[in-house]
Parts: sequence; C-alpha cells; structure tokens
Amino acid sequence: MPELENPAANPTNQISSILAGYLTPKNLAQALGVSERTVARWHRLREGPPRVEFGRKVFYRLESVNAWIASCEHPESRAGRSRRLPRLRAVAPSRVPVAMQGNDVGSLAGPSGSNN
Repeated sequence: MPELENPAANPTNQISSILAGYLTPKNLAQALGVSERTVARWHRLREGPPRVEFGRKVFYRLESVNAWIASCEHPESRAGRSRRLPRLRAVAPSRVPVAMQGNDVGSLAGPSGSNN
C-alpha cells in the first residue's frame, strides 16, 4: 500500500501546497514588521498589496506582495536631496485706510485749530 505513505495524498498537504504561494494577513504583518491592524488599514485606504478573498478568508499572493514592495521603492535617497525651504504664507491686504498707511496723523485731527 504505497499510496498510504505518499504525503501528497494527504488532504492537508494538498491544501498546504495549494496555498504555498500565499500569506495570511497575520503572516504578512509579521513579515513586514507591522501590526495586523496596519495591514487592514492599508486595505481600507487602498494602499497595501492586492489581496485574494475566499469567502471570509483573506490571502496575499507572494508575487503581488513583492511587486507592491518594489513599487514602494523611491529611486532618490533623502540624503541626496537639498533641504526644502519653508513655504511663505500669503498675507491678507491691510484693512487700514490708505491715508493712515503713511502715518498721516494730520488727517485724523479734524478741522485745523479746533481743540474742543
């Protein structure tokens, strides 16, 4: 009875071999050093790697994860970039009347010579 000794004939091994190229969210989180909540947030915000769903089961294909990681790569290093200058804020125009902008105090005194 050699078929009883064949590990490929075992249903658990067949399932394992079918899912050999896939990761669970827990395994993905451990591999990337993030929490499972982060992986779920990436999915919710459509930022993470694509995933496969079988009913309520979620899996990530290894090739898709590797492609996603490669797409996150930035060719330019931060050390090579010049420091970004702060953006200047736009200043609202002054609400002071034009006559007062030149420190023209004489126009505020009223008619000349009247100090009541």
